[in-house]
Amino acid sequence: MPSPARDRLLNAAEARLLSAGPGGLVLDAIAADAGVSKGGLLYHFPHKEALVAALCARMLERFDESLSGLRDAAPEPAESSAQPAAGADTGVFARAYLASTVTDDGKPADNSAQLMAGLLATLGRDSAHLEAVRARFAEWHEAFASDGLSDTTAAIVRLAADGLWLSALLGLPQLEPDLGRRTLEALREMTREPRSQ
Repeated sequence: MPSPARDRLLNAAEARLLSAGPGGLVLDAIAADAGVSKGGLLYHFPHKEALVAALCARMLERFDESLSGLRDAAPEPAESSAQPAAGADTGVFARAYLASTVTDDGKPADNSAQLMAGLLATLGRDSAHLEAVRARFAEWHEAFASDGLSDTTAAIVRLAADGLWLSALLGLPQLEPDLGRRTLEALREMTREPRSQ
């Protein structure tokens, strides 16, 4: 069970990373913000890299929790004496992935793109921690294969969601709200089309 002090330290580090970027990850300041001594911080995170790794792991876990909650909350196929409608549960994962990644108007669903930008700047190009990020993305993308969608539809939806999120991470121009809404609705509609037999 995570300790309250560890959670406060992660919250303080995340807040500093979001407000000041990688330069905000100053251990003394994080400890002070969390109301913990620097020794207490070093007990939980012996060095800055351990703190960054924990921030990265927590961000990925939060995405998984969001994805799982949305997928589990999807309505069950209609029950009747007849077979459920073809494709009634088709695309459940894809719709959960879309909702976990971007809002109805095409913006990032949370502050994860900004947080990831800070983490990537802190991690550098060759960090082993990037492998954990790559592995988690591979797991999510693999889940599309068993979602009942054609491989083409799954790829389009996945790449569109990732592209919208990455555009925010890189600070690229974002979709206008109306276009964002129409784009997300078109993507959701694609997730309701079962793979042709």
